[in-house]
Amino acid sequence: MKFSFSESTAIKRQAVLVRGLSLTPYMTTLQAVIAAGGYGAPEASLNVLQDEDMLLSVHVLADSFRTNDLRYIFVIGIGGSNLGTKAIYDALYQSRDMVPHTKTKLIFVDTNEAALLTACRDLIWSCTHKTECLLVSISKSGGTTETLTNTEILLGVLREKWKSDLDRLVVIADADSPYVLSARAKGIATLTVPTRMGGRYSVLSTVGLFPLALLGLPIDTLHQGAADMLRSCLNFDIALNPAAQSAIVLDTQYQAGKTIHDTFVFGGQLESLGKWYRQLLGESIGKEKLDTTLVGITPTVSVGSTDLHSIGQLVLGGPKDKVTTFVYDETVPAAPQVPTERQFPELVPMISGKSVGSITAAILAGTKHAYNTRGLPFMEITLAGVTLAEIGAYMQFKMVEVMFLGHLLGVSVFDQPAVESYKTETKRLLEK
Repeated sequence: MKFSFSESTAIKRQAVLVRGLSLTPYMTTLQAVIAAGGYGAPEASLNVLQDEDMLLSVHVLADSFRTNDLRYIFVIGIGGSNLGTKAIYDALYQSRDMVPHTKTKLIFVDTNEAALLTACRDLIWSCTHKTECLLVSISKSGGTTETLTNTEILLGVLREKWKSDLDRLVVIADADSPYVLSARAKGIATLTVPTRMGGRYSVLSTVGLFPLALLGLPIDTLHQGAADMLRSCLNFDIALNPAAQSAIVLDTQYQAGKTIHDTFVFGGQLESLGKWYRQLLGESIGKEKLDTTLVGITPTVSVGSTDLHSIGQLVLGGPKDKVTTFVYDETVPAAPQVPTERQFPELVPMISGKSVGSITAAILAGTKHAYNTRGLPFMEITLAGVTLAEIGAYMQFKMVEVMFLGHLLGVSVFDQPAVESYKTETKRLLEK
């Protein structure tokens, strides 16, 4: 994975290096957290990469449930319990869903929608044996209304069809949560998440690793990509530290009135990766500071080249209140290509004989030129393939970037007090 920022950010590279000096003390703190190990610090997510016991527990449990006839894995969660895993799964498999295949599928049950739950019920009823399906219920707190609702409904379907249900359920939650304690008392398989680790930082823990391991994916590769990136993100030489540079650009642009950060992915399979980052940035940065100042950068997600035709006019011709990060795979295969003998050769004649890869590259280059011409700031993240290692690197990069950004903006990126208000009121209303 490579990172860069454009001349149109109007930030001199020397200024970025100087601004980076203010991050040195926090980098020292992060390194101390890693050296200490464990999960006592708010930045505990950094230590999952060296937690061999956690990795082993995931492998062992996944091996016990992964069978040749396993068809549907229902990942029941919301927000941080769901978005990271979905981002990785969609990046690897989204395009393959266009053709029938027998590979085990992850079904993400992330909303309380009747249509979604009915479809899940139909999938369960289509199974001949209960070993063909598995429920993975993830709630870090152990008390998420949406997750427990969907879990109970799908467990009811299992009971209806096979008169038993608990042996086809895995619960993932905080180690000391009532959910884990109750599940264990009932003999249900469980995995735990460190209490100090926020859900939006948990994708490289049991939360994301277990569903991916059920597919037989080499989750160690995901961790290795993240570990390699983490070393770069803690480099005191800012010129070699992509997370520090990105955080500094975002902070500088925010101070200049750029309050929207658009993750512009080129490739529909990366859209969910943008949505994962949307939660990470929005929930981490949208805060009230101690002096009551409100801070927030609004994260958005765009897909190229589709959204050049939906928001292109707004971005290029509207208010200059946005900073963009382009994310794309530099290894996109050239094939297929436009035939040289065409039915409509007079229309867009310059595409004749051109590969899809070269056309996409031209669209991306044209887009960046338009941004530069209009002085619109942007950064670039280039993936060397859509692989587990590269996705792990991207996710680790972004999690450290947000930690640095919070430090620069003077807010804690590890709590979400405003979100709790809707949760409390929802439960109060349901008690009536």
